[in-house]
Amino acid sequence: MAVTDSPGPGRVLIALTDGPLVAEPDWTRYDELSNCRCHGFDSQSGRQSELDTTDTGTARVYFHDRAGVLDDDDLIGLQIMLQLQNPVTGVWHPRWRGHIDDISHVLSPHAPELADVQLDCVDIFDYLGGVKMLPGVFGDAGPATDVVFYEDERVDDRIIALLTNAGIVSSMRVPFSGNVFVNETLYDSDDVILQALRDAADAEFPSGVASVFVDRYGRVVFHGRLARFDPEATEAGGANWDFVRWEAATRADVTTGVAQIREFAFNRPRSRIINSYLAWPRADENGVEFDRADIAALLQTDPTSIAAYGYRGRDATDLIIKEEYVGSGGRTGAELCVLFGEFYITNYAQPRKAIQQVTFKSVRPDDARAAATWALMCGVDISDAINLTVDEAGLVDEPFFVDGISVECRVLNPDFDMVTVTPNLTPASYYGTDVFNP
Repeated sequence: MAVTDSPGPGRVLIALTDGPLVAEPDWTRYDELSNCRCHGFDSQSGRQSELDTTDTGTARVYFHDRAGVLDDDDLIGLQIMLQLQNPVTGVWHPRWRGHIDDISHVLSPHAPELADVQLDCVDIFDYLGGVKMLPGVFGDAGPATDVVFYEDERVDDRIIALLTNAGIVSSMRVPFSGNVFVNETLYDSDDVILQALRDAADAEFPSGVASVFVDRYGRVVFHGRLARFDPEATEAGGANWDFVRWEAATRADVTTGVAQIREFAFNRPRSRIINSYLAWPRADENGVEFDRADIAALLQTDPTSIAAYGYRGRDATDLIIKEEYVGSGGRTGAELCVLFGEFYITNYAQPRKAIQQVTFKSVRPDDARAAATWALMCGVDISDAINLTVDEAGLVDEPFFVDGISVECRVLNPDFDMVTVTPNLTPASYYGTDVFNP
């Protein structure tokens, strides 16, 4: 059985006998215990927008525990999987996976009625954020024994090396090939694996176009720029990725294959405007420290946007980028930093329509809208796309990328649960101009 398969029925599954990094543990169902009623769960993963850093995903599971089953020190640190059942098909789907971080016996203001115990959980980013670099154990043979050294290499090889050092097995990591080489890098013993992963992703494309995240199966995923510029071709080209483009709409546009949107809001935020961008590499393609006197020449601006909105700047400093793959263009790190800036001022200099909220909720399984709605709620994942049709917002099959997902599940009745899924969406129009392939 693959880690992307459901291990069996159950909203809440806990691995009681296997370690925290075992890819396919034996799972025990915890949502149908005697005198320990599960009321449901909340989970969050990913990031609010593509410009944010992806932090640790969290989940909270609610119980009314009259038997004292959860008053158990041995549950701390165990793997936990949260699932949704599609009532149309009867199939269970993994929705979130991580570790039990705490057990609270205090009522939460957000807890369902009668719930008196909650399991607070974190995804694998919490672990990676605590794995400090170990000189002499991590990395490659280097110039000193008191630091961790990684040789210059392809960005995907760096990410694989980091995850291997952290004990993440191959079936729990999904790295794209990327498009760049990274320079040799030194890390101190106080540095952590998660930061090194972010360094590598920023070298591929900073400020969020390239990303490292945790998918709904609990795997660590690295996506390069092509996942946003051309997702269908990237998937078809052999990437280890099951990209899905979902369809969603309101009112009469909810037809066969189109999920029903229940709540919707949009805006045009000035905060998303970028008209000044500066990125520079730590070293050049020969490993020589980049001349700081040349940094100013890498600045990219849009004077028209600056005149209209004032300076709205971002930067990406000290990138460990070395150079591009020859097959991707073969440009130097400094040349790529110029293109990073060109991308942002070309695509972000003017305000765009953004989604403040789009929410999907349970539909009775015999409803004509149920199949598409439940399929999306059970299966949508970070880096998928949702094409929205909302007449009130002037959206007609307009694509948006998924950057984060919140799920609320409450046990409702024998036929289906009350589920609310709220994805955080980024307009695909931000990736309309690919400056790497003009």
